[in-house]
Amino acid sequence: MFKKSAKHTQGDLFCAVPSILEGKSLNQYTNEDGWHNQFRKQIVSRIDESIFKVLYNETMGAPNSPVSVLVGMMVLKDAFDWSDLQLFEHCRFNLLVRSALGLFNLNDEIPTDSTYYLFRKRIHQYNRDHHEDLLQKTFDVVTQGQIKDFEVNGKDIRMDSKLIGSNIAYFSRYEIIHQTFVLFCKTLNDRDLLLFSEDDKQQLKSLLKE
Repeated sequence: MFKKSAKHTQGDLFCAVPSILEGKSLNQYTNEDGWHNQFRKQIVSRIDESIFKVLYNETMGAPNSPVSVLVGMMVLKDAFDWSDLQLFEHCRFNLLVRSALGLFNLNDEIPTDSTYYLFRKRIHQYNRDHHEDLLQKTFDVVTQGQIKDFEVNGKDIRMDSKLIGSNIAYFSRYEIIHQTFVLFCKTLNDRDLLLFSEDDKQQLKSLLKE
């Protein structure tokens, strides 16, 4: 069952991180220009969770984990080039990462491993069945909000941004290798194919049909 998450979580009297930190640690944690606070403000808080409503049963099942947190985890994983193990470790124990996701209390739970993997699988399956990339749609909405707030007019081009392909977030290792191989094959010309044996050509055709 789909349920939108609360944009602002209630601070716990005993578990709220700002109430525990002090000095330079507190200053870094609360610094509005810190990467974690900017990530939460510019990305996580801009995510339109209703885009992913199509992935859930409308009447049955337990409420979903916060979609904004799940998408934020996927972006962080790709941005920092973390393994899945590193991602969950940072989300559980790194205070800045938790702040980036809007988890301000020490007892705020992150989505379980199975929930995270199921969410990625549903996005991938929906893309295959409906030819609609929900992540790309989400990033378009995020970008539109940023364009409006920063008053970007399109005349100036910034070249310091990292472009993240949404597909990489939920492809399996085999799919990544296969897609790379297909792109390579598209660069081959007739002369290159003469270097292949007949067995190699048959195997190539078989792989390209997948």
